[in-house]
Amino acid sequence: MKKPIRTTLFFVLLSALCFIPFSQVLTSSLGWLLANKLFLLLNIFLYSVLLCRWSRTSLAAIMFPLLLLSGVALWPHTNTGFILVALAVFSWIRSGVCFKSVPIRAMIAEITTIVAGVGFMLFWWPNSTLAQPLAIWLFFLIQTLYFYIVPGITKQCPDSVTKDSFEKTCREMERLLDNNPAR
Repeated sequence: MKKPIRTTLFFVLLSALCFIPFSQVLTSSLGWLLANKLFLLLNIFLYSVLLCRWSRTSLAAIMFPLLLLSGVALWPHTNTGFILVALAVFSWIRSGVCFKSVPIRAMIAEITTIVAGVGFMLFWWPNSTLAQPLAIWLFFLIQTLYFYIVPGITKQCPDSVTKDSFEKTCREMERLLDNNPAR
């Protein structure tokens, strides 16, 4: 449980620090709106790759949602539509593709983290260029709550594989008897 939280916090910090240089370089050639959409698309892509690693899901499973989001990002004059589709794709990848073991808790976690994250983002986003990294930082910081609400993201061993203590002791004794040099 600690690894996704720690990595998410590191990712959040790195993402917020990279926002201004990335957006300044791309704004001069692509415009402010497209530069921001591409930066958010890149963040969602990188975080989705992390989610796939944590859940041991193949990267092919997230390609369709990300291609859909890429199409919306490149479509002109779709800022609000892009944000809504990005939130839906983000939730789809996290709870629908990667961590789909507890659907009710995942739905509660998605609603909680998305609404809280968007609330912080909307509060900080329109002010200035320096406030935008703070908005991204707060959004992804709130996303760490997902791992507290949905416990146990690591795959558990199936019950048929787990052995009780008697079986473990029997196997250990058999191993010791097989390795006995006095035979």
